[in-house]
Parts: sequence; structure tokens; C-alpha cells
Amino acid sequence: MPDPIFVDLSHWNPTPDWQKLKAGGVTGVILKATEGTSYVDPTFAERYAAALDAGLATASYHFLKAGGIPQQMDLFLDTVQPRPGERMCIDHEDDASLKELEQAVTTLQSDSRDIQVTVYSGHLIKDQCGSKANAVLATTSLWLAQYTSAASPTWPAQIWPDWSLWQYTDKATVAGIGQPVDGNRFNGSDANALKWLNPANAAPAPVPVPDNVVDVLISVQTSPGLTVAVLVNGEQVL
Repeated sequence: MPDPIFVDLSHWNPTPDWQKLKAGGVTGVILKATEGTSYVDPTFAERYAAALDAGLATASYHFLKAGGIPQQMDLFLDTVQPRPGERMCIDHEDDASLKELEQAVTTLQSDSRDIQVTVYSGHLIKDQCGSKANAVLATTSLWLAQYTSAASPTWPAQIWPDWSLWQYTDKATVAGIGQPVDGNRFNGSDANALKWLNPANAAPAPVPVPDNVVDVLISVQTSPGLTVAVLVNGEQVL
């Protein structure tokens, strides 16, 4: 598995060379979209489109602040305009309470586009949850922030039996970006990593019909024992 398999970027990071990023082994990016009730990352829209064009799995995150949770989630949804089943991440590392985080989760989950919700957090979520279970957060997946040399992180396992994504460093070096970035490991195979980051149940892209193809209805009445052949461009098709 590439290491890191995913990187997360905001306006603080330089715009990557997307093809070099992909060729270097990165398969997905998570882009900052919004923060609070009014801030939109000025790089989001262009980078989101460019990452998709490069064939990278692409998702987004919102930096959660205290207060105005419905307004924050409205801003997030309006900015991203998510595809059905898209993954949207809530960055929970500031001063929002656990109840506000729960409200943010349920607001996204109530959207008709069947959003997949992921919570990003580190020490804050561990401190707020302690050893208690949480039925709302248990419906999400965990993107854990923990910089450590240990082989595996620690997390509130009573809520999330397993972490999904682990941000293990802010000093990852990847091709296509001229400075260290956040590196993230997925808890599973490469194939499942792409399924996790891509929209759920994404339909295959339709195969376009060539412009020079037309439908022709041919009706032929024949006598018994007579064989009729239909030729198109000299080739028999019927």
C-alpha cells in the first residue's frame, strides 16, 4: 500500500502537480472546503475539479467551530454540492462541544444525498468521550489524528471498533508537492481505501454512443425458404 495513500490539503498547502501526485502513489485527496459559518477555502473549487480530472478519489472537510451548527453545515453542503453518497468529513479539533459535533453529524446525515460522514479528531474527541459510548458518533467513521512512532494509534474503541483513516504525520513527502504535507494511512486494502473515499454505490460512467451511430428499423417480408442478409459497410450484421 502506498504511504501515504491519502493526503489532505487546504489553502496553506501549495497546489500539487496532480499527475505527479497520482503517479507517486497517492490515490486520494481530502480538501478543506469551509470553516465556521462563513469561510470558504479559496482553493477548494479549482482543486476539487482538478483532482477529479486527474482520476484521484476526492472528498472534503469542514473545520467545525462552536455555535451556528446548522449554518455551518449549510455552508459546507452549499460549497461542496456533494455527489450522492459522497464522503464529507467534520474536522473536530477546535472549541465545539460534543453536542455540537453530534448536531453537525445528524445535519449532514439528514441530507437527501445520503452523505457518508466521517469525524476527524485527535486528543479532543478522546477527552470529550472518555470511556462513554455515543450512538450518534457510532454511525460515522473515524479519521484519527495522532502523531506517534507507535505501530498503531489509540482511539475511543467503544464508539468506533476500528479507525478508518489515521493521520500519522504532518511531514509526509510526496511527489508533486514542494513541501511536507499531512500523511494518512487507511485501515485496510488499497481497493477498500478507494471504495471508502469514493461516493458510496457510485454508478459506472455511461459509455457514450458515437455520433455517427443511428437506429434503423428494417422490416422485410420473405417467401418460405428465402434467406435475407443485411450488410452494413460491407459486413453482414443480420
